[in-house]
Amino acid sequence: MKDDGFMMLDAVLAMLIFSMIIGVLIPALMLIRTTVIHADNTLEFSRSLYIELLKHDEPENFAHDDYIRKGDAICDKNNTELCVPLR
Repeated sequence: MKDDGFMMLDAVLAMLIFSMIIGVLIPALMLIRTTVIHADNTLEFSRSLYIELLKHDEPENFAHDDYIRKGDAICDKNNTELCVPLR
């Protein structure tokens, strides 16, 4: 077995490359998952607010228990980071 050293070096190099790929992919997947969850929450909030706004004549007359008016924006009462600006 004169190639034992080469095979060990080859296996270590393959494991290093594999661990680098996994080290990049796992954080990227976590970031994508976080982005998708945030986008889903924002979309759900925007849809429910749009449906509620259709029931009123103008956004200035809008009053609902689940939403808060903050200046020129309407925000979710439970999560104040979800806001939609009024035009």
